[in-house]
Amino acid sequence: MRWPNSLRGMMCMWFFDLGSVSFLGTAMLAFVLMLLLSMGGKLEAISMMLGMMQVSTSAAIAWQFNRLAATEWAALVPHYRHNVLIQAVFIGAVVTSISVFTSILLELPMGVELVLVATLAGLSFIYFCCRYVKGFYFSFFLFLLLPFLDDIAKQIPGPSLLIIAIAVFMVAGLLWREIVALKWHNEARSVYLNGLEMGWFWLPSFGSLRFMSYIDRFLHPANFFLGAMLSMIVVTMPIIALLVTLINYIADIELPVLFILGQFSAICCAMVHWSRVQRWRAVEALYMLPGFDGKQGMVEAFAAAQYRLLALLTLMMAVIATLVGLSNDSFTFVLWGHVVLSTFCACALLLGFGCAAKGAIHITLTMLVVVAHSVWLSSSLIAIRDGEEIIYWLFVDIGLVAFSMLTLWWGKKKLWSGDLA
Repeated sequence: MRWPNSLRGMMCMWFFDLGSVSFLGTAMLAFVLMLLLSMGGKLEAISMMLGMMQVSTSAAIAWQFNRLAATEWAALVPHYRHNVLIQAVFIGAVVTSISVFTSILLELPMGVELVLVATLAGLSFIYFCCRYVKGFYFSFFLFLLLPFLDDIAKQIPGPSLLIIAIAVFMVAGLLWREIVALKWHNEARSVYLNGLEMGWFWLPSFGSLRFMSYIDRFLHPANFFLGAMLSMIVVTMPIIALLVTLINYIADIELPVLFILGQFSAICCAMVHWSRVQRWRAVEALYMLPGFDGKQGMVEAFAAAQYRLLALLTLMMAVIATLVGLSNDSFTFVLWGHVVLSTFCACALLLGFGCAAKGAIHITLTMLVVVAHSVWLSSSLIAIRDGEEIIYWLFVDIGLVAFSMLTLWWGKKKLWSGDLA
């Protein structure tokens, strides 16, 4: 079969599917931001954008294979399975080629190795999802690797480029055997539906604890669409952060706990409106609940719950940053303020812009805030490592606080505008 025929329908298959476009949209945003960074000479942050492109594309491909496994009629449509496979190979090859070419063109140190490490991680994740359908719930671990890709590439001994390339081809061979034999799976459909509504985020259930019920009430109605998952995320994040901080102190290592916590806080806010957009039919159910004084009362209650969530996440970051500062003599008050305020701004912007979102494409665009926050925070940490002062970064954070609060006010005006009578 000719390749051009196999690529027919690719636009509808990949860019009109809500799950696929959410990941591909993130890869596109990373690509745009990479172009802006390269024009501004900020080469130190480009490596993370390259990694973001690779892992986001891999997640989109894994999603399509999961969707294929959930489709009972896939074997009945001629060439359908074949076309999905060829399109996945084509998209992956194009994105990888762009990343490798960018690394060579900009002469990034260990740039090609980093791209291949990200590709290896992505292929391994796709292979894991093909072997275990519910493995897609752990897609967020793929994005957690981003801050460590550069260090992983540097730790590989000997001819690292050759070693990584061989590993990529080996995993690709194993993956090919899996996807050729890919069949319908009875659990794939539940993964598909849960993913659309809850952002493919998985955590163990603590719903039976009385404390969790209090958190649920505290965050209502902002958690109405996401359910108990929001409370579990809010409780689990500081516990994991404290454990990592303790490991850093005991083992005398420097895992970027504040960076990871800031990213998860931002993603948590994005998920609030991702679930709201995906479950738009549930708005009427929320509206019918007692306790709201009409539509405006529901909007005011949702906005107030967002403020409480924002305060909780900011307080959590402030406490963890304080503990990190107590265990690290080089941690200054300026850095503490920068980390806390930048996280506050990112979360507020995501909640504000999320209120105005009407569809999945809007939520995908708000992920640019997550990417920008990642670059902003990682660049400041690099500046500190190089002995630079970041007092000016703190001044920018203070200015962004006012803008983010204005965004929250504007978002409340747009929330459910025209959706309910």
